[in-house]
Parts: sequence; structure tokens; C-alpha cells
Amino acid sequence: MLMHYSLLPNVPLSGDVSGRQAMVEYLPFDVRTSSMVSAGKFNKMDDDLEYYITFPTPTPKTEPNGSADPPEDDDDYVFVNGDQGEKEPVVFLLGWLGAQDRYLAKYSNIYSQRGCITIRYTTPPSYVFQIRNSNKFLPIARKLLGLLKDMSLDEHPVFFHMFSNNGSTLYYYLSQAMCEPDAPKVLLRGCMFDSTPAPKRIWSGCNAIYEITRGSVWMRMFASLAMFLYLMSLGAVSIFWSILTGKLPSYPPWTLVEEKSRVPQLFLYSKSDKVIAVDDVENFACERRKLGVQVVAQCWPDSQHCQHYRQYPEAYSQSVYSFVSMCLSQE
Repeated sequence: MLMHYSLLPNVPLSGDVSGRQAMVEYLPFDVRTSSMVSAGKFNKMDDDLEYYITFPTPTPKTEPNGSADPPEDDDDYVFVNGDQGEKEPVVFLLGWLGAQDRYLAKYSNIYSQRGCITIRYTTPPSYVFQIRNSNKFLPIARKLLGLLKDMSLDEHPVFFHMFSNNGSTLYYYLSQAMCEPDAPKVLLRGCMFDSTPAPKRIWSGCNAIYEITRGSVWMRMFASLAMFLYLMSLGAVSIFWSILTGKLPSYPPWTLVEEKSRVPQLFLYSKSDKVIAVDDVENFACERRKLGVQVVAQCWPDSQHCQHYRQYPEAYSQSVYSFVSMCLSQE
């Protein structure tokens, strides 16, 4: 019987490790599992960067009776054939505000089932008050990009899948880090935006904080009030800046509308999203299209914020698969 192996979860990984096999212990696990998972942590001064990496070990599609039959078409099954020396795509999954990894891992499975390597990371909730602080975000961005070299993945095609403004804000700083003179090699092929991006708005920010805050109603209301005061002060600064410079201020992630990269972009959103307005996503996509970016959009009528996959799993997966296949075919 064929036995798969899993990278031991919660193993501290060093940012200086240069090979996959040197980092981990191996433990046997259930043969039905289709991927190898590792958890890692960077510890440097007061920074603490926790991430999760999944290496795929694709298995044939399983029939209802439990038998595994080979797929009729390999292209309908995996994106690459490793036997031919092709490089598996690497997908960075950048979580929404307060995302727990057990939920983000479900999106990782979408890709690992098709032969992709995934790297999952979510910025701490406290960073929502640091959106203009490059000293906070840029070190994270550099470390995440550094994983490509450390894991010998710098020759692999790369995708970024962002969730909500929290994920796309981090991507903004990743895009800045990729433009630095000493940036590692990144073969960027495409970006996926789930329930994002949108300008910073008071009502959406307060609603998002209320939803992700754990504890009593009073705790949630206090967190929302703090966000309200923060966004009000940010608005006052913006008005003052406009008066002084004659220019409208722009904050991440909306500043991505002028991103230099022209790789294709996929937008997954809904008309019923109570946090991110449908018009904001469509306006952003329209502006990117004007710059020559190949834009693909999938809009659902009634799914909630970052809940599109939960309500439309097949349509969501197919949209992602088609988009990644399109991007890889353009290499």
C-alpha cells in the first residue's frame, strides 16, 4: 500500500534554511491526505512571522464507491507534470482580518489538489491601525518573498490570492518589496482578489472589526469605536493633506490601482457584500483594465464577505482553475 508522508506541523523553521528536506521530520499519515503541510515561524528581534506551507502530493480523483481511478485528462487534474521537469506554481494566500488558518487552509486545498504549493499568512489584527506604516509591513513582505529563495522556489511561477482589504493591503507592500533593487527573483504570473479591494471607509472598517472581535457585545462595540475614531482621524489627516498639496490622498490597498505590474488579475466578489461595495471592486477592475491589465471577474448575487467559496464551491474553484491555467499558458 502506498504511504504518503506529512511534514510535521508546528516545526520552527529558520529563515536561513535552503532546502525542503532539511527542515522537517517526517511522520506517516492517512493515505487519503493529498498534501504535505509544514508550519514555520521567523523569530528576529521582536518580529514574529508565522506561516504555513503546503506541498502537494496529488492523488487520483475518488469515485463515490471509494475507488480511485486515474483521471481521463491530466490537464483537468493538475497544472503541471513534475515528471517533465515543470515547476509547480506557488500560491501565496493572504488572509482576511482575523482569519484563522483552519479556514484559510480550505482555500489551500483548492490549489494543492491541482499540484500547487501554497504559502498561507495573515497579518495580525493589530496591524489594521498600521496601514501606512511601511516599517511594519515591508519587513513581513521581504521575509515572505525570501521564502521563495530559502525553499528553492524562485524558479517557480508565483500567484497571490488576497482576501479582503487585509490581504490586499499586505500585497501592496509585497508589490513594493518586489520592486526593491535587492528583491529576490519572483516569477509573478497572476493575482486573485477575493472580496477586495476598496477604499478605506468608516462603515466597512467598523463592521469588519465588529465581526472579527471575539468576546462580548461590549468588547465588539469598544473595538468598533476604536476603529471609528481611528478612521475619523485618518479622514481629518486626509483633508489636511489635500488642502496642503492639492492632491487626493490614497491609502493601501486602493493604491494598487496604480501598481506597475501588469499580470492578469481575477476578481471574486458579490453584490451582497456588506463590507466591500460591489462598485468599488468593479471600479478598481475597470481602472486596471484601462492600464492594459487582463481582467477576469466573477460576481455572485448573494454571497457574503469572503464567503463566496463556502456558498459556491464549484463555481469558485472553477474560476480559480481557469484563471491559473490561462496565466500559465501565457508563459
